Amino acid sequence: MHWISGHDDTVAEWAGRRFGCDFYARYAAFGIGDIDGTLIGAAVFSDYYPGGNIQLSYTGSGTLSRAIIKNIGYYAYEVLGASRITCKPPRSNAIARKLLPRAGFEFEGILKRYYGPKKADDALVYSLTKEKAARWMKGKKHE
Repeated sequence: MHWISGHDDTVAEWAGRRFGCDFYARYAAFGIGDIDGTLIGAAVFSDYYPGGNIQLSYTGSGTLSRAIIKNIGYYAYEVLGASRITCKPPRSNAIARKLLPRAGFEFEGILKRYYGPKKADDALVYSLTKEKAARWMKGKKHE
């Protein structure tokens, strides 16, 4: 796998197709590519408040690893200057419910029926502050 940066629009468009949504102006993104450069994962950062929160949307079947989470943290905190990352996966996303707490994200609450009319469509809100992320970000540089 390798990092794809400098192609925010292409990466966000690819991720949006997978999510079934569009990302609007004022976002940043980086992709994860396979050996031939084909996108297999994407991190899109949106709803940014300078020096404050940034919303993370990640997609990529089987691609989310500790190394990618470290690069997400580095990119959000060091490159974009955020102090907090927020993720809102649907309740139905069992992988996110398992991986986010392992990466230090704290569960904050539920946004009922955020993605649709069923309980499985509830958004689970997780956050990670820069201070809490510092323990695993140490020495990591975005490649």
